[in-house]
Amino acid sequence: MAFWQLIIFEGLLLLAAGMTIAAGIRGIIGSAVILSGLIGWIRAEDFWNWEFPLLIGVSGAAAILVYLSRKAGEGELIASLAGGISSLVVLGTFLTPIIALMAWVMIMGTGLMPRMTKKQIFWGIAPTVWRTVIGLGWIIGGNILV
Repeated sequence: MAFWQLIIFEGLLLLAAGMTIAAGIRGIIGSAVILSGLIGWIRAEDFWNWEFPLLIGVSGAAAILVYLSRKAGEGELIASLAGGISSLVVLGTFLTPIIALMAWVMIMGTGLMPRMTKKQIFWGIAPTVWRTVIGLGWIIGGNILV
């Protein structure tokens, strides 16, 4: 595989991870489409050996995200946390981590921990953490394909 193909491949994996973190269930489905295309591109000879586990994983991840989102019950809390954390990830992609954290705090000014009970905070943050885990899973799983 040529170097430019690897760069395009890695860019699509980062796009899939970003879609998952920022868009929730729609992002998971969009990421599955991207990963299916990458599987067809990289592993055309054993496409279905990779596709069935991907579809099962996407179904399970979406079901868990629906459960966590319903359990959270705080739509505005989830949206603000996801926006704040995804802006931190975007800034961290282009800057070193310490500078990104300082710039994020100064520019965005959104706090990670709102003032609520610990149970509300846990269930409010759980969907965002799950989205991040799924996004990292896309990157790791895609790199295993290569």
